[in-house]
Amino acid sequence: MKNQTNESIDSVAVTHLMADWISHTDDAALTPAAYQWAKHAMLDWLAVSIAGTAEPLVQILADAYQGSADQPCLLLASGRRAAPHDAALINGAAGHALDYDDVASRMFGHPTVPVAPAVLAMAQSRAASGRDLLRALVVGHEIESRLGEIVGPSHYQHGFHATGTVGTFGAAAACANLRGLNSDQTAHALGLAATQAAGLKCMFGTMGKPLHAGKAAMNGLMAAELAARGFTVNDSAIECIQGFARTMAPALNGVAPSIDTRHGFAVEQTLFKYHASCYLTHSTIEAIRALRQHDGVDLDALESMTLQVAGNHRGVCDIAVPQSGLNVKFSIQHLAALALDGADTSDLGLYSDRTALDARYAAAARCVSMVVVEAENRDAATVTMHTRDGRTLSRTANVAIPATDLDAQWARLLAKARAIAEPVLGAARFDRFVEAVDALDRSPSLHPLFEAIQ
Repeated sequence: MKNQTNESIDSVAVTHLMADWISHTDDAALTPAAYQWAKHAMLDWLAVSIAGTAEPLVQILADAYQGSADQPCLLLASGRRAAPHDAALINGAAGHALDYDDVASRMFGHPTVPVAPAVLAMAQSRAASGRDLLRALVVGHEIESRLGEIVGPSHYQHGFHATGTVGTFGAAAACANLRGLNSDQTAHALGLAATQAAGLKCMFGTMGKPLHAGKAAMNGLMAAELAARGFTVNDSAIECIQGFARTMAPALNGVAPSIDTRHGFAVEQTLFKYHASCYLTHSTIEAIRALRQHDGVDLDALESMTLQVAGNHRGVCDIAVPQSGLNVKFSIQHLAALALDGADTSDLGLYSDRTALDARYAAAARCVSMVVVEAENRDAATVTMHTRDGRTLSRTANVAIPATDLDAQWARLLAKARAIAEPVLGAARFDRFVEAVDALDRSPSLHPLFEAIQ
């Protein structure tokens, strides 16, 4: 919201403001950079989702909700199919099952995972083009970030998982754009998103967290489809008394009176994960890697360690004694020990029950203290290590800086995708998958993509 004067939520019809922008955003409104970033987001989400299909929670959902072979929507990398809403649910949960998908600081959550499975399901029944898919993804990201800024950190700190709550609006907005809904219909779709939005942070480290993403995708798709059929609800559901913002955010931020994308789209601020753990642990991991590289220390040198982080880490990634591989992803102390030992934190196999219960890492984690400090950047971390030979070493890292070299980012995402998705798809099909994603902005049909990822 750069160069805009924010106003009170009382003075801006937020739902209709967003609905007007969603319904009038066409291909001409997007920049080449927005399309390129959207392709990066699709490559990463699909790769992470394909890798996540083997997770037990995904198998449970597929067994419960997959359909017959004549259903219109594919379940990723399984050869199975489902009805659109069920496909959005299952593929959405798969995309978040490994907690390896992208994040957005303005949204306070994961932006692509609620949106992509919803528009992918809708696209299969509407003969959409690659540009249609990418445009809808850009629209979803934009609405998530705008709404995330309105409800601000208080929504997240109060206990709501923004990927499930704010993400429902992103999915509804993207599907409304792809479906071609008018402004009034889109306002009702956003209202339907508002009354379905859910997700509690107490589910972090459990199967419930990925379910939030799947439900957001499913509910957003449902909202757009019902609105298209004439289903009406309160069309000021974001800003009204007892609406989404006032009910679910103890402290609201100001609202921009317009959506101005002249300085870039929200998708261009996407942050991608290169460690398969909670994003709030990544700056700590990078700072510890710097200690290893530049100061020549390892786990055997550890006497004690202090992690200085912002308050948003508390209650999210501070599981002190992890009992499972999922728990490890949200244990900054355990991850600090792993990183100091040189463990490959991008390796999906690292996050196992065996790692959680490893006595050596558990003992080292007890020497690590997380200290909350007032920080200008809530994603940064300062690591101070006291060594057994009496040294005090310190490093600071901040991973929450969007890339500027997009060719380098594509190469890095491609390497990540190859590591996690190629074992599932096989080399030949993986290459076709990458080619299809790379061509999305030029492709009149999504069939090459669907054939590669089914």
